[in-house]
Amino acid sequence: MKSERNIVLTNLAITLGITAVLWIVWVLDVTLHLDLPQYGIIPHSGIGLRGIIFSAFIHDNRNIWHILSNTLPFMVLFFVLISAYRELALVVLITIHLMSGFLVWMYAPTNTIHIGISGIIYGIAAFLVGSGFFRRDIVSLGIAVLVSLIYGGMAVGFFSQDGVSWQSHVFGALVGLMLSFILRHYHRRPLLDIEKEEPEDERHFFERYP
Repeated sequence: MKSERNIVLTNLAITLGITAVLWIVWVLDVTLHLDLPQYGIIPHSGIGLRGIIFSAFIHDNRNIWHILSNTLPFMVLFFVLISAYRELALVVLITIHLMSGFLVWMYAPTNTIHIGISGIIYGIAAFLVGSGFFRRDIVSLGIAVLVSLIYGGMAVGFFSQDGVSWQSHVFGALVGLMLSFILRHYHRRPLLDIEKEEPEDERHFFERYP
């Protein structure tokens, strides 16, 4: 019981730690006028490649709404990810971050700048939903249903909107879904008793009832 509590507290600390980094970067950008959005992903530009690494940590410095709207979804979804798929969480997070960023750099329109952690949020959500479909155990399915019910409205982010990097949302979700399929057999948890099927008696009917 104590070890489980420690795991939960550790997962919460990691989630809060990453979230704190996002806010520290934003506050420094606003107060020191660092103009960090210039370090976002700039498609088809050599210097824009650095944004693949930095963009997720940068948010709009002109208002607080951008980072505020990303904070709670990231905290909830990442906490669920690291709690339900602890052994895979780091691989999933980094892969979504880098692959979705590269795809945005490759395919988003030229002369645009893409910042924010929303692509990762969409990627985690897609991974959690996809894992429920591909793993098909009670816990994974339950998580997938809850994420779909709570965050299903995020689907509107797949459509083109002014000032929104919908490409990050689309590519993040695609990478997350792909990872849920690729990793479906890795670190599967033991089945619960209610998930275990009773072994069928393979004897002929007349052998069972002579």
